[in-house]
Amino acid sequence: MRALALAGSVLIAATPAAAQTTNSITLDALVQDVIANNPERQFYQRQIETAGVERNAAGRWADPEAVVEFGQRRAQNLANNAVTGEGRTYAVSVVQPIEFGGRIALRRAIADRQVSLARIGLQQFDATLAARARSIGYGLFAADEKAAAAREVAGRMRTLARVIVSRDPAGPSPQLEAASLVASAISAERSAAMADAEANSFLYELNQLRGAPFAARIRIVRPDMSLPALPAGPLLAANAAQNNFELKSLRAQFEQQGLRVDLAKKARIPIISVGPYFDRARSDIRETNYGVRLSTTLPLWNRQAGDVAIEQGRQAQANATLINAERRIQRDVFDQAAQYEAKREALTKWDGESPKRFAEAAADADRNYRLGAIPLTTYTQMQQSYMDAVNAVLDTRREALEALLQLRALNGGTQLAR
Repeated sequence: MRALALAGSVLIAATPAAAQTTNSITLDALVQDVIANNPERQFYQRQIETAGVERNAAGRWADPEAVVEFGQRRAQNLANNAVTGEGRTYAVSVVQPIEFGGRIALRRAIADRQVSLARIGLQQFDATLAARARSIGYGLFAADEKAAAAREVAGRMRTLARVIVSRDPAGPSPQLEAASLVASAISAERSAAMADAEANSFLYELNQLRGAPFAARIRIVRPDMSLPALPAGPLLAANAAQNNFELKSLRAQFEQQGLRVDLAKKARIPIISVGPYFDRARSDIRETNYGVRLSTTLPLWNRQAGDVAIEQGRQAQANATLINAERRIQRDVFDQAAQYEAKREALTKWDGESPKRFAEAAADADRNYRLGAIPLTTYTQMQQSYMDAVNAVLDTRREALEALLQLRALNGGTQLAR
């Protein structure tokens, strides 16, 4: 019975671990997964479809107008005022409003700009989403690396503390050294716990972006650590001015607003409605009339002037917004490029194998301390230096990567190469 109970407890304890299978994935595959499964992306796709429907509707004529009239007809002799006949009358006409001055073409051009805006919005969303996925993915990788290094140091210190206590040497020095090691292990375990919490935050955000269950576990395969050289600042700014999604959108809006101004000016041109009519009346005789009816508006009071002024004011505002955005984006390009180069320069001074060498040095310090070759102070400093070096390299590389991703986003999501 005890064997069965023990087996059952083992199975129960193993079930959560089996349920939380960790999948390994590269950053490129993660970005594709996020873009393919992000729930919010469907909204931008729907906006393109809606803009396409509006464009098709903008190129059509206005709906025909049908008029039906009913009445009474009375015929009267003017000589003696005698009523000679009385009966019903009715009339039917169908007219088609026809617009001149290219107003339909202007509305179609405005709708075309709306389709372009919707497509730019989708491209910008994809680029921003890809940059965010890469940044969070690398953050998850870095947090796992930090936690692993901290747990390694903590486990080493606790093992060494137990060894010192088990020797049962005379004097208080070994007990104090063991207490110091346990205290340092607690600090390292706290660092590992903080890194685990940070990794969970990154993981939950990634799962939200890719539409996956929040409990799903993934592990990021070690990404490419190379950082490319950037072109000169003026060239970066020029490329951003040409490729930036926000500027493309603002330019399309400015062009669209110019078309709205032209459309408001064309509103003074009369709209002519033309179509057949049929009129029949009965009194003393039966009378039938039919033909073509024309009607038009008479823009005598120039009420369209207010609409023109409003659209021109919006055009001026769109122009000011575009100029301000161009200056702001140029500033952001130079700022992010400077931050990237500063972090990249710092990383070039550090050997790519620095964390590995510090790990080996920390393990060597553990062996030498056990042999009594180095004091406790040197041992603990070496372990702390190992964790600090790992954190510094990973954090600096992440900051450089975020600056590079910001530059790519400012440049329309394109790769940057000298």
